[in-house]
Amino acid sequence: MGRVPKPLAIPHRAGSETDLNDGYSRVETLNVHSERSRLTPQQRAGWRGLPVEWFDAAPTVRHRNFFMALPVLAMLDAGEAQARFDFGGGVQSFEMRPGALRVFDGRHACRLNEWSCRSARRIMVELGAPHVTDAEALGGLRQDLDFRDDELAGLLRAMVREVAEGCPHGALFAESLSASVLLRLQQTHGRARRERGALTAAQLRRVDELIAEGSLGGPTLAALADAAGYSKAQFVRLFRRATGTSPHRYVLQHRLHHARRLIVESGMPLAEVASAAGFASQSHLCSAFVRHFGETPGNARRAARS
Repeated sequence: MGRVPKPLAIPHRAGSETDLNDGYSRVETLNVHSERSRLTPQQRAGWRGLPVEWFDAAPTVRHRNFFMALPVLAMLDAGEAQARFDFGGGVQSFEMRPGALRVFDGRHACRLNEWSCRSARRIMVELGAPHVTDAEALGGLRQDLDFRDDELAGLLRAMVREVAEGCPHGALFAESLSASVLLRLQQTHGRARRERGALTAAQLRRVDELIAEGSLGGPTLAALADAAGYSKAQFVRLFRRATGTSPHRYVLQHRLHHARRLIVESGMPLAEVASAAGFASQSHLCSAFVRHFGETPGNARRAARS
């Protein structure tokens, strides 16, 4: 096992390293390799999920004796990479292709981290952000330096795509993606747990009431979970079991059906329909409408009047 430095009560400036007493450096930034981010501060400003970064990978990287003080999920999004790690059990070498994932538990010091990349991009997600993560979600997280999981890969790419587009789907989408990442990791790399409980009809009605209230920006995952009396992680699991879908998709379906009623029963301009139904813009409504109903809002309105 690698030496694990004891956490120190020391100030930290984002993006810097702080020397530890035992010769290791403490790192508390997702940009471990000082790479160029593909996401601007303006794009990240609207994101309400787990902290995520999307980097153009440096061609070569070599670090020794550091302690990554964050639980992190990393993925090679594009390109190729050769990696070598030593967490105290000897050097391990890996040939990586797009979709290769690594989970770092934030507890083990790293003696060697060496990379050689070609035309590579990487996605990094901080798993322990307190404003998003329930304490139970990371229980028993197991470090794994090379694995593949198509479901996780799709979630991470959806996260960076949402941020890059300016977060048009709102806070609930960000929170739902983040909760799904944590739930999947708990299933594959966490402590085995026995699922208990179920959402009652009364709890589902309360969720529907919150959605119907149509508050600015829509309901948050925390608000829906509080209404049902569960933590966010528990709520996502039980909600999916009860409805067969995620909270975000459930809310999106409600908004789309509300928008369709306004489109076929009123003469409101589509931009006003989008705002009334909780969509970020008319284009956001149109793209979601086509995916769900298989026709444009304009065609739906013309068909209703013919």
